Amino acid sequence: MAKKNKNGGGQPFSEKRYIRERARALEIGTCYRTTDMFEYGEGNVIVTRRHTGGKLTIGFYLVDLYCTGVKDTYYRFGMEAYEFEELIASYDGFETCTYDEAHNLIYGSIAFAEEAGIAPHKDFALTQYILDEDDEHIPLIEYEYGRNGRHCLITQTQLEASRYLPLLEKTLGQGNYDFILGDEDPDDLDS
Repeated sequence: MAKKNKNGGGQPFSEKRYIRERARALEIGTCYRTTDMFEYGEGNVIVTRRHTGGKLTIGFYLVDLYCTGVKDTYYRFGMEAYEFEELIASYDGFETCTYDEAHNLIYGSIAFAEEAGIAPHKDFALTQYILDEDDEHIPLIEYEYGRNGRHCLITQTQLEASRYLPLLEKTLGQGNYDFILGDEDPDDLDS
C-alpha cells in the first residue's frame, strides 16, 4: 500500500505549484528596491511573503525602467528570515519600500516595455504569483519610464542589442527610441 504524501494529496510537493496556487494568500512582508534605480534606470525590486511558520518566499525582479521592463527574475522558497536578513545586509544600496511601490515599479516597467513589443523575462510566468494581481485593488503610483520620455535601450553587448533592436524598430519605428552600447555616456544623447 502506498503512503500518502505529507501534503495530503497524491502528487509530490512542488515549490512552483505552491507559488502558483498559494503564494498570493501569504502575508506580504518587507519589500525593497535599489536606492539609485531612478538615477540609473535599472535596479532590483524584492518582494517577500511570510509563511505561517516564519519562513519566507521571496521574489527578486531586475527592473529596467528605461526600456526592457523585467529583465530577470527568480525566487527563493522557504528561506529562513535570518538568512534573508543576512543576504540583504550583505548588499549595499537597498532601501525598504511599500508593497504598492514595488508592485507599481514592476508592473509599470512591464507595461512600458510592452509598448515596444518587449515581454518580461520568461521566469515572470512563475514569479508573478508572488505579487498580487495587477488590478484596481492596488493603488496606482505614477513613475516616469523611459529616458527623457523615450524608450532608451542600454546594453553592454552587441548580442544583447541584436535581441531588442529589431523589436524596437518594428514597434516604435526608426528614430523613435535611443540606444546606448557599452560605456557610452548617456548624457551625449541630450546634446
